Amino acid sequence: MVLNLLAHKRFEYQGKPYTGLARSASFIFLPTTKPDRIKVGLKWILDQNWKPQLVLNLIVPQGKGLMTPTNQDPYTQALEPAIEAGLLVVSAGGNSKALCNLHPNSFFTIGGLNDKGSHDSSQYEPHPSVPYGLNGGGYFRPDLLAPYTYIPFPHFKEREELNYFGGTCGSSTLIAGLCAYLMSTFPGLTANMIRNVLIETGDIFEGLPAPVVNGAKAIEAIESGYRNDTPPSVKPRVKVTDADKSILSGDPLERALALTSFIQNKQLSRAEIWAYVDDESPLVKKVALRGLGDPINFGEREKYWERVYQESSEWGVREYWGYILLHTASPDEIHKWIALQANSTIDIWICINLFLQKFYPDAPKMEITPDPIPHIMDEAIAPVLDWYERSRAD
Repeated sequence: MVLNLLAHKRFEYQGKPYTGLARSASFIFLPTTKPDRIKVGLKWILDQNWKPQLVLNLIVPQGKGLMTPTNQDPYTQALEPAIEAGLLVVSAGGNSKALCNLHPNSFFTIGGLNDKGSHDSSQYEPHPSVPYGLNGGGYFRPDLLAPYTYIPFPHFKEREELNYFGGTCGSSTLIAGLCAYLMSTFPGLTANMIRNVLIETGDIFEGLPAPVVNGAKAIEAIESGYRNDTPPSVKPRVKVTDADKSILSGDPLERALALTSFIQNKQLSRAEIWAYVDDESPLVKKVALRGLGDPINFGEREKYWERVYQESSEWGVREYWGYILLHTASPDEIHKWIALQANSTIDIWICINLFLQKFYPDAPKMEITPDPIPHIMDEAIAPVLDWYERSRAD
């Protein structure tokens, strides 16, 4: 999909032109998700005489729950050779609000917005699956938003149809293509100049967490002489040196970092971790959930289920409870999982789908769509609900 989106030839569909943004670029694929292999592979690529200029990182932020300084993340460390070589690292920002520790500030992090497949900016909304907030160093993520659901490219087989690339993998691929286009059109620009101009010329909309990309304004600024080469700051804005003190801080990020330290060092009892499940900060709650892990008995499992219904999806806490319950689910819980469909977030539907695939292979497989429009989601769940009602009747 990366190649088909960025490198396809110009064509027309229903009277509208489509073209790849980086048709003359050379693409080098590094097909591994293991940090040590990524690092070795990048070093080898950089040793060749290919002079790469950017990296598209489609590995979304890793791990749910724990908050640590971003430089400790193995995937951040894996991409250090690219950062040190001055390459622009364009990264997918993630597709789940259950995520906690977001990408480092050294990455040009791209989130998505629900543009409803329209150029009409009055239609723009935050996408309910896209995470945003502070990373472990205290920097707000993402840097920039791009379309999330309907990013068109030529259909693999049917010439009269389009395929669509979705998620922040699609959003970040789109921005990587735009960056490659700018590097080709304006060869004197540095990675920092391109990152800065796209952020600074992005359109600001009330309710959206970051600027929305505006390529035309970026090109206009460059042609008018824009050359801001300021590198992104990587010095931690929030740092915990005394966990005992920081756990009492009024800053939620400090509390989350301190709680992570206590959990990693096994300094808290299970009862003490449970106390943080009621913290006012969703960030701290998710760290506590990671510390609890799987329920240890039936009674505690029932408490987990109560939390699924009590918590909000705004910051992904409900979804995180769901993922934890899924890990040790049993087939007799089917009525509870089906009942969750009323909380129609994409993460919850992923949980329901995985549960059914594991225990009820005869159930219809849900098509998990990145489009959060209610009637589209209702269409996706309808066959499952029909199957469930028939199963109960039998």
